[in-house]
Amino acid sequence: MAIFVSVLLLVKNSATFFVIMIGAYFLYTLITNHHWHWRRLITVPIQFAASIGAGVLPFVWWQWHVKQTFTVSKHQISTQAYAKQLSGESQQALLKIGHKFLNQIFSLNSLSTKGILLINVVLIVTWAFVRLRQHQRNNLLATAILLDVIFIAYYASLFGMYILSMPYAEAILLDGFERYMASTVILNLFIGAIALVRVLDRQQFEQNFAKRDTQAFKSATTKNIYQIATLVTGFFAITMMYSEITGTKFTNEMNHNTLPLQMSRVSKQWTHLNHRKVLIVDPEVVDVNDYYAGYVGRYWYFTDKAVGQEDFMMTPKVFKRTVEQYQYVAIPESHRTFTVLTKKVFHQHVVTGLFKVTKHGLIRMH
Repeated sequence: MAIFVSVLLLVKNSATFFVIMIGAYFLYTLITNHHWHWRRLITVPIQFAASIGAGVLPFVWWQWHVKQTFTVSKHQISTQAYAKQLSGESQQALLKIGHKFLNQIFSLNSLSTKGILLINVVLIVTWAFVRLRQHQRNNLLATAILLDVIFIAYYASLFGMYILSMPYAEAILLDGFERYMASTVILNLFIGAIALVRVLDRQQFEQNFAKRDTQAFKSATTKNIYQIATLVTGFFAITMMYSEITGTKFTNEMNHNTLPLQMSRVSKQWTHLNHRKVLIVDPEVVDVNDYYAGYVGRYWYFTDKAVGQEDFMMTPKVFKRTVEQYQYVAIPESHRTFTVLTKKVFHQHVVTGLFKVTKHGLIRMH
């Protein structure tokens, strides 16, 4: 319990919601999993407080460290910052965010909404079949209601994050909505699947574990259902696995000439922080215009002065002056204009590689 709470809180502040859910279930198990005795009135609160406290302690230590090290940080939970954010938003802005939020929730085009509906339909339909057709009590309806309560609570938590922590420009777009909802949808899908599997197990398998083996089914009908379901599931599993492998192989082939992989082929990474001026010669206009080439260069060479450039339509004199502004030139992919001008100015034939800039030309680095 303490380890899970600690990891969740340290990973991200928004994981506090899941810590509350886990804490509530932990308290429930402490109360129900033992024979009740008056001593439990003392031991249960102590066990609960000790476990939660041990999990929260690393997070409190981290918060103290952030507060002592940084004056302002997005990694710190601050009620003052939340109050300032809320006071800075007009009532009309909050209503717009709320309206957009509700539209997203009730939209059938929302992937998370589809997931929530799927979970509810499967659990409720199975509950109705087992309860009405098989005349057996089961907890699937209660599980569906519990998961819906968790979804509603998470919706409230997520909306609070949009109005308290996000700038209006991002909040009005519900930036990352499906990504945030995916975490709770997958979690509740897992919880619902556990309850569903247990109910199905009671329907199809011998419940006396002493007699249970691979051939011990409740009846011939359930055995037939199990065999057909296994065959169909296996078919789809193999098909999806093959599709995933093929898709991964295709992606790897398509990404073979992406800039980071090209950089790895022309030079090794620099692992020490430096301030060397590096020119990244990239023939792709898009990579330069959106600063992607510069970012890759900065991370690859661990310098804050890496710049990407594609346009070298200039005179040899200007070209020489431009190149000599840098200490190194990295050419991950052949650039025809740069190669031609290098031939004219430095009388060298360069195609790709990492070069050190000197007064007499470019020296290839190994």
